[in-house]
Order: sequence, then C-alpha cells, then structure tokens
Amino acid sequence: FSIISDPQNFISPQCGHTLQEQLELFSNIRPLFANKPLIIVANKCDVKKLSELSEEKQKIFADLSAEGIQVIETSTLTEEGVMQVKAEACDQLLAHRVNTKMKGKKVHDVLNRLHLAMPAKRDEKERPPFIPEGAAMRRKAMEVDAPKRKLERDLEVELGDDYVLDLQKYWDLMNEDEKHDKIPEVWEGHNIADYIDPDIMKKLEELEKEEELKERAGEYDSDDESEDEEMQEIRVLAKQIREKKQLLVMESKEKDVHGPRMPRTATKVERKQLEKEMGNLGLDMSDKDDSHYAQQARRSRSVAVKRKRESSAPPTSRTRSQSASRPPRDQLGLRDPKMAKKAKKMMKNSQKGMNRQGRKGESDRHVFDLKPKHLLAGKRKSGTTDRR
Repeated sequence: FSIISDPQNFISPQCGHTLQEQLELFSNIRPLFANKPLIIVANKCDVKKLSELSEEKQKIFADLSAEGIQVIETSTLTEEGVMQVKAEACDQLLAHRVNTKMKGKKVHDVLNRLHLAMPAKRDEKERPPFIPEGAAMRRKAMEVDAPKRKLERDLEVELGDDYVLDLQKYWDLMNEDEKHDKIPEVWEGHNIADYIDPDIMKKLEELEKEEELKERAGEYDSDDESEDEEMQEIRVLAKQIREKKQLLVMESKEKDVHGPRMPRTATKVERKQLEKEMGNLGLDMSDKDDSHYAQQARRSRSVAVKRKRESSAPPTSRTRSQSASRPPRDQLGLRDPKMAKKAKKMMKNSQKGMNRQGRKGESDRHVFDLKPKHLLAGKRKSGTTDRR
C-alpha cells in the first residue's frame, strides 16, 4: 500500500490542503493498514524535491522514516523513481508473505525437508556471475535516469490538437529523404520509386520525334512495286493455297467426318471399285464375305426389305406392328385407365409446392396456415399428439 503526497501542494494552495491536514488524514487511516507494509511516494519531484523544503517539513518525513516507513521521491513526467517504487513494493510484499508463512504451523514440516549446502571456498580466486549481454542491455534500459523513446501516445498527449499520426517516419529506407515521397509505395522492403526513371518522359518525346522523322522519310512505306516477277508469283500462289485450305476446312465442318467411311447405302459398283483398288494395292480380296462392309451391306438390305414389307402390308397388320412398339413413358407400368388417372393426380399434388414457389414474388408475404389453432391453443385432449 502507498500513500501518495504532493510536495508542490505543501507550498502552493493548488490542492487546497496543507501538509498538516494531509498528515492528520494519514494518521486517521493508518490503523486500517496495521501489520501491512507501507510506502510513502512523494510525487512531482521534478517541480520541487524534499531537500528543497523547509527544515520543519523535512523533520516530518524524517520522523516517518524513523518509524520504518520508506519515503520515495518520484515524477510521473520524467519517470524518475517509478521503477524504484515498483521494485520496492514487490520486495516488501514478498518479504511480508514469507514472514506470514514462517509464522504458520506448517513451516517446521517444510524446513525439515530442506537442506541448504554452503560450499567452502577452495581458493581466493574471484568468480563473478556471468550476465549475458542482452540481459545487461535490458537492465540498463530499465534504469530510471536512462532516457526513453517517446511513444505515439505520449506525443498525442503532449501536442494535443496539433498531433498528426505519421507512421512513415518509422520506415527503414536506404535514403531517409524518400520517407515522405509523394508515391512512397513499398513492396517487400523496397521503394518502388527507386526503380522509376526520372527522365522517362523526356526519352519518350525523343523516341516519338525519331519515329515521326522515319515516317516522313518513307521508311515504313510498302515496297510491293520493287519486287520482281518471281516474288509476285510466289505471293499469288501462297494466296491460292490459303484459300484452298480454307475451303477444305469449311467442307470438313459441313460433313460428318466421324461417321463410317463406307455408308450402308453404298451401291454395288462402289464396292466393286473399292475391291479393285485394294487388289491393285496388293490386298487379297478373295475371301470378302466376312468383311465388315459386306456384313453392313447384308444388314442394311434386311432392314430395307423389312420396311418395304411393312409399308406394303394391309392396314390391320400395320396396326399390329405399330402396337407392338414401345408405349409412351407416361403409360409405362399402368395396367388400366383408373391407375393412370390416380398417377396423374399424384403428379399434380406433388407439383403444387413447386408451382407455389414459382409464382412467389418479392412482395409476397403470405403465411400459410401450417399450424392450426385447434392444435396449438387451449387445453390438450387425450389422444395422439403426433401433429403438434
């Protein structure tokens, strides 16, 4: 616990209480902290220190120190003495807890289990403790008098309305002057402005002037008239080849190239011509009854004969042949008109929900009566409740 007093208020009437009044307040509340460690913190030592007070006021603090109450001067503005107060408070609190434990009944059981070995000195050689460099730097940074970097919060409190957040001042760039560039785009730690040529617009104007002079000189003019007759013939022939190739591509798109090369309706003369060409190439065409095109021809002839017979048959036989064909899908598996009517009704009922959703618009707020009142209100009757 700490009692904070302000040395500035001892002399100036800023707080409205004299030192004597503050001492009376401390004496009244002191019994509340009996058997508790106390620290008196004298703040604003940057304005006036205790050594600058009068002898009468210094005697008051000397009497408090004689009673065992430590007095520490601090300043929250310069952070002088703040770390000392924290360290002293922690030490006193730890010592108070240890003393409380030592006064307990369980301390003897714990001490009987402990053994403290004190090794004897083997020589007079000094062996100082090893402190890593990083720990030493952190300890040095925690010292009270060491200056600390001001945070953005401190700058905001100090400047007030004149404070402007500027995060670019922390950028780590090679050139410090480029931190506040107009386009300080940074990508992977590199400033993009470093890769921009400042004379790029001037070079562009020079290049445009050079191109304009070349156009006026006729450097880009066509030289078809200077070509000889052989080159002109080659150009005409290349144009014809491109046109022919385009025609072949269009013809191949119009016909089905994935179909059979020998159609089923091919004439006998075409097959004879094919056999003759294959024989001239050295292929044995003597045993051709089991060939693919011969089987296809026989199959196409049988289909043609069947269709011709059906078309020439009387009407009754045509009706029988047509009735033997596959029925429509909406009549499959239905044995009589009654069953077909029932299936059609079930189809319409199942379609109601989807039809309702299809007609629903953005302004449709209709709430269907899906929860009847006689099932949700009033006294429940005996019976099944599966509809609730």
